[in-house]
Amino acid sequence: MLRALALRAKRSRPGRHCRLSAFFAALVVLAAPAPAGDAVRLAEPVVNPASFALLANSRFSVPSGFRPDLPGQVMANVVWAMNRAPMLGTEREFYVATEANLYRYDPAAGTLVLHRPGDLRYNSGSAFEVGIVAGLDEDAGSAVQAGLLAVTAFREEHGASGCPMRWATDHANETWQTDSPVRMALVFGRAETRALDTTFAARRTGAAPPETDEIGLVEPLTAGRDSFEMVLMGLRQDTLFEAWALSLETVSQLLWAAAGPTPHRTIGGRPGLVIPTGFSDYPHTASVHAVRSAGTGRYHNRRGDSLARTDHRLELRSSVDRREDLRAAVPVPASAPDYFVVAVADSADPLARQEAGVAAFNLLTQARALGLAGRLVGPLSRAQARAVARALDLPGGETPRLVFAVGEAASDVVEAAPEPVEIVRARAVLRRGEGVRVDYLLRVPGPVRVEVFDMLGRPVHQLPETRRTAGYHSVEWDGTGPDGVRVKPGSYIIGIFGPGGVAQHKLSVL
Repeated sequence: MLRALALRAKRSRPGRHCRLSAFFAALVVLAAPAPAGDAVRLAEPVVNPASFALLANSRFSVPSGFRPDLPGQVMANVVWAMNRAPMLGTEREFYVATEANLYRYDPAAGTLVLHRPGDLRYNSGSAFEVGIVAGLDEDAGSAVQAGLLAVTAFREEHGASGCPMRWATDHANETWQTDSPVRMALVFGRAETRALDTTFAARRTGAAPPETDEIGLVEPLTAGRDSFEMVLMGLRQDTLFEAWALSLETVSQLLWAAAGPTPHRTIGGRPGLVIPTGFSDYPHTASVHAVRSAGTGRYHNRRGDSLARTDHRLELRSSVDRREDLRAAVPVPASAPDYFVVAVADSADPLARQEAGVAAFNLLTQARALGLAGRLVGPLSRAQARAVARALDLPGGETPRLVFAVGEAASDVVEAAPEPVEIVRARAVLRRGEGVRVDYLLRVPGPVRVEVFDMLGRPVHQLPETRRTAGYHSVEWDGTGPDGVRVKPGSYIIGIFGPGGVAQHKLSVL
């Protein structure tokens, strides 16, 4: 069964959002990991009062000076949040290095499974380190940001901090012996930090470039009224939207969330951004373009060519409605009223692609925090990127990588009855010697049948039909057929047939 999300009461201070009832305040869990057989069971994730916007504005990377004395709850929240980050590809795994051992995270069971014994950390002062193995750099970047925001939520109480490090990534690839290369490793620990900060870093905008128009953006709300963990719990992608255009306030908030300035200073005294990088001196190259009925504009977070001065401005590059051109160039939801295009300077650079993934995570998470529907499309192929660049007449040197469709959720989608069967959690890979558990939500009580098929639709395994009540349930499969022999490596579909509907999960058997 699904583990309950525990809520954690924290004392509220002025300027911070904390509305937890006495009932939820009682659901406090132990922070230390507990053994679960051969695995280490992590604590349940807890909800902190800080919003997505507050954490995004307050996040900064601490590259050194770590101490290992962090509660186990911090690790539990971090790896949970990283796993909740949206994916554009089909593969992503997390490895966790502690002073004791190197583990692989099993999100279905909420455990750390031993991968290699011994201390394989890059930084001997860290509390733990997380390596991301993913099929796409964008999916790695999305997880990076989720983990950094999750640890930032513990900053004021525990001095918790983290930093993505390319040197730690190199170390992981040399020593961890993962199935695929680690795309980015993050180092977490206790460090000298500062309080969460609601200060907006660009209160005065710069002048528009010559011979262009400028759209004055509204100062974003850096406090927020949501809880980051609760937003992650409800994070999803939609395809149907109402036609109502977003307000300028909402567009301003989304642009800032995607790539806006923050009050912290990086090495060299340069102002920081909501987007982290794997090098402390690596220049941010991700750019964001708004595509609306009123025209197309490029977001500016710096003034001119200077990296030392912040900005928050939308340069109107065209007053022509280019949305139909964009829809013709790439398969995006046609009903969305607004689109945001994330471009990079070099699509061949893995770090640039990770930055695009961070921007994508921020766009979707901020949209969901505002109660909006959103859909990420990408990464774009070379042909799609060229078509989008032509359709929007983007500046030279900017390669479109992702498109985010956003708007109010279609009213018929909101009012329509949800699917009677929904898979809520499952691993995508089944390794030899392991089993897989699929957690699903049954909204209508009745008989449930579970079958496993190969990609040609041939049944390879079937569980007896059982009557289930409405609510959360789970099913496990050890990767064998009716004869008890393990199936051949390949792709399979687990189908859960309930009253009035079916849910499917694709599984790769290694």
